[in-house]
Amino acid sequence: MNAYKLRAGTGLLTFAALGAVVTLTAPQAAAWVGNLEVSGKDHKVGCTYTLTASVEVDRLSTVKFTDNGKDIPGSPVAPSLLDNKVTIKWKPTTAGTHKLEAWQILISDSITVQVTESKGGSGSSGSGGGCGGGLGGLIPSLSG
Repeated sequence: MNAYKLRAGTGLLTFAALGAVVTLTAPQAAAWVGNLEVSGKDHKVGCTYTLTASVEVDRLSTVKFTDNGKDIPGSPVAPSLLDNKVTIKWKPTTAGTHKLEAWQILISDSITVQVTESKGGSGSSGSGGGCGGGLGGLIPSLSG
């Protein structure tokens, strides 16, 4: 009976040690949250952009998005069980350097973007008004 318990204990210990080795040598790509991206370029104050992060392992824990350490409105976001991406809208309110972060539990990924003052008003990226992406620059004014 003692030999059986010793073999079972040794087997469990070996299995646990093997699991630890596999975990420690797993590729970095299998992270909780990562690959943070921001849509657009030439980011401007008052324009709206989309932040996208990958969630490869944990699709049950929410992802918190921050801008220079402050929560972005609408954050945290719950990932979908069917998709490995999570998104949120971001509208910078100040010019300068913005450190954008996506947090899941104690794991984070970040990206730094430069934001400039908007020329000609504010809006969303796609509605003109200095945010670009609209038809304003393609159609000449008819007011003459």
